Amino acid sequence: MGLAAVRDIRPHLRLETPDEVGAFEQDLLAEFVLARSSAGITDTTISADVAAVVGLRDWFGRPLWEMTARDLDRFFGADQKGLAAGTKVRKAAAFAVFFEFLELRHRPDIHSATGFVVESPLDEVNRPRGGTSSRLRVPPGEREIDRLCPQVRPGRPELHRDAAGQPDRPAGVGAVPSDDG
Repeated sequence: MGLAAVRDIRPHLRLETPDEVGAFEQDLLAEFVLARSSAGITDTTISADVAAVVGLRDWFGRPLWEMTARDLDRFFGADQKGLAAGTKVRKAAAFAVFFEFLELRHRPDIHSATGFVVESPLDEVNRPRGGTSSRLRVPPGEREIDRLCPQVRPGRPELHRDAAGQPDRPAGVGAVPSDDG
């Protein structure tokens, strides 16, 4: 058996007008929403991700596949400078997922239609830090527990009293045994 030339039978997409580009962007965003939903992501998270992506597109003024790391540096460094660190981290996470979606599912189509190769502008240099995941919660020590809430200290039943001075115990639990009996 010999080799034969194989040609791509998919229709070649060329985006030539702003309306065609806008319609293609809208289709990509709709597919992104469907993909996130089918992965079990909550509607609230999807809505927040889409709002972040649409906000970035509005700020950029061009299709996001044209964005470079320097553009995203300007976005986070100037436009978003006053936002809380956690907000910037959440937006960066939404951008990372969206660009991963574009790269995995649409890189060849976007390249053939526009000449741009999709590449996430988010990298380890410009990725915002300091969100909730970077904060380490250290449980209080013995001294802090004694100082902050002595009335609920385990092993000290004399401190377990309600507002009327009666022993404070869960329903169904018998009386606190006294030392004289």
